[in-house]
Amino acid sequence: MIIKSYEINKISLKKNKFILLYGKNEGHINETINNLTKIKIKTLNYDEKDILENQNYFFENIFTKSLFENEKIIIIKRATDKILKVFEEIDNNKLDDISIIVTSGNLEKKSKLRSYFEKNKIYACIAFYPDTIQTL
Repeated sequence: MIIKSYEINKISLKKNKFILLYGKNEGHINETINNLTKIKIKTLNYDEKDILENQNYFFENIFTKSLFENEKIIIIKRATDKILKVFEEIDNNKLDDISIIVTSGNLEKKSKLRSYFEKNKIYACIAFYPDTIQTL
């Protein structure tokens, strides 16, 4: 589902388990992540490179449940199309207690990652473009 950057208040981590934030406006992306993760839930930060190098460790952290924590928020930075297989694996396991926020640089319309998030109704996809005089 495509959401405009000014409609961020429509996003809910309970409703949208996977959220893709992409574009050149990193300040706005970081502000959005801070607003989404205000609630006190365990937050894990990963880089795409770390996940691709050691997928077993990543899946272990996601699929193991803790007695003390009900939910987890996972933030994946600098994502590209290479990580799409990881999302398909997570999607096949239907995890209810995990929310994933993915950040990326500019993604073209042909990007497989972008189209994967845009076509799925429970996923959210938000583009953050540089500020202009009109948006300010």
